[in-house]
Amino acid sequence: MKSGHGPGDRIPALGVARFVGGIALLVVGGVHLEQYTVAHFSVIPTIGPLFLVNFIAGTSLGLVLLIPLRRSARPGRLLFDSLAALAGIGVAAGAMAALLISEHRPLFGFMEHGYRLEIVIAIAAEAVAIASLGVFLAIANRRADQPRALTPRDRTGKAASPPTASET
Repeated sequence: MKSGHGPGDRIPALGVARFVGGIALLVVGGVHLEQYTVAHFSVIPTIGPLFLVNFIAGTSLGLVLLIPLRRSARPGRLLFDSLAALAGIGVAAGAMAALLISEHRPLFGFMEHGYRLEIVIAIAAEAVAIASLGVFLAIANRRADQPRALTPRDRTGKAASPPTASET
C-alpha cells in the first residue's frame, strides 16, 4: 500500500506547479505586450523598451516551463527547469516591484495612476507566477536532495541487468 508521499508522487506536483507558473508568465508577457502596442507604452522612453523586454522574457520562460516533464527526468533537466523557474520569479517580482514603485513615485520619469483592468490582471498573474514557481522550486529541491539508485533493482534487491537483444 502506498503512502502517497513518496518521491514518485512529486512528479505530478512538479508538473502542475510548472504548468501554472508557465501560464502565469505567458499572461504577464501578454499584458506587457498589450500595453506596449495597444496602450502605446512603446513611445515612452525607457519604460516602453522595458515593457517589450518583459514581454520577451515572460513569454520565453513561460514557453520553456510548458515543455512537459517526463517521469524519468534527469537531474540536469531539473536544474534547467529550476533556473527557468527562478528567472520567471525574477521577471514576475521585478515587474510587480516596478509597478508598485511607479504607483507611488515616478520610475524612469513615468508614474502610473490607478488600477486599470490590465494592472489588476498583471498583479494577479505575477503573484500566481511567484507562488507556483516557488512551490516548484521547493518540490524540485526536495527531489534533488533524495538519493537515487544508480541501477534498477529486481524484487530480491539485487541489481537488475539490462535486457539482452533476445529479450527485447
